[in-house]
Amino acid sequence: MRVRTKFVSLVMAAVVAVPMLAVSIPAGEVKAENTYKLSDYGIKPDDNKSDTADINNFISETIGSGGGTIVFDSGTYDINILDFDGYGVGINITKPNISFQLAQGTELKVKPTTIGEYCVISVKADGFKISGGKITGDRSSNGKSGADGHGIGVIDCKNVTISDMTICNNWGDGIYLGSMNLEDSLYGCDGVSITNCTISNNRRNNIAIVDADNVTIDNCKILKAKGAQPSCGINIEPNAVNGKIPADEVCKNITIKNTKVTCVKQGTSNWYFAFQTIKDPSKPKMASAKNVKIIKCNFGGDVSNYSGKKFTIKNTKITGTFYDNKNMKTKVKKCKIKKYYKY
Repeated sequence: MRVRTKFVSLVMAAVVAVPMLAVSIPAGEVKAENTYKLSDYGIKPDDNKSDTADINNFISETIGSGGGTIVFDSGTYDINILDFDGYGVGINITKPNISFQLAQGTELKVKPTTIGEYCVISVKADGFKISGGKITGDRSSNGKSGADGHGIGVIDCKNVTISDMTICNNWGDGIYLGSMNLEDSLYGCDGVSITNCTISNNRRNNIAIVDADNVTIDNCKILKAKGAQPSCGINIEPNAVNGKIPADEVCKNITIKNTKVTCVKQGTSNWYFAFQTIKDPSKPKMASAKNVKIIKCNFGGDVSNYSGKKFTIKNTKITGTFYDNKNMKTKVKKCKIKKYYKY
């Protein structure tokens, strides 16, 4: 749930730190306005060299303030994680209304790194969209420290769409939704849609919702997060300050529907969560989320509502235990639950 510090300097550093790409506009092709095919600018997959610097500089030098669509060819793009004083970033999105269109066979593959905190795609601008293809992390080749190497990090921005993707094998979370820090001027994410995605085998959580409102997860397969605690399919986990969750960081209006979530039992632990809202035993009435709706889902493992107010779960199957804090007054409608533990 970290990704708090070191973000402020990245906006400028990512542009300054990489070599400039000479961009020339190809002649003889007619494309939709503001649509750019990377291969037309010499950025091609399967060339056995890092594509990180070229993609970042292409965005910096070619995409205007009105945004545009970047088309990736089928094949593997090698993504090196750039190190900024211990924090890493792959592709850096700081301009609004940029769309990534990946082919079915496109893979953004992270090159081995020992950096424990990074985002393969770091999104810090409104209106970003990404569809198709695959992000493959470096969980099998990273070091031994940290658990914050995320596939897509959505940070303090609005109206982000992630669709028709596979996101797997990352050192931390598959998708992270959060904020830079606790300043009053930063309010996390608002309006994030994750649809038709397979998010699997990420080392920490498959999806971490840390500071985000109006999030929809629809028709996804979220499978087998494992390796570093909490190893949850979907985890709502705001950062606490002096033992309290600030009111503006309580995650609001979260809808999960038509989605399958599985998890992996680790060691002798009796808990393995497909979904949870975080727990603080000393504060049983503290809310981490408000207005959470789970509809027509299938959870293969335990589910908890420790700290979600106005929480509704409907037409859903849970093959493990549902841990339900009575202070949250959860509404359960037409569900099949193997074991219901209310406390």
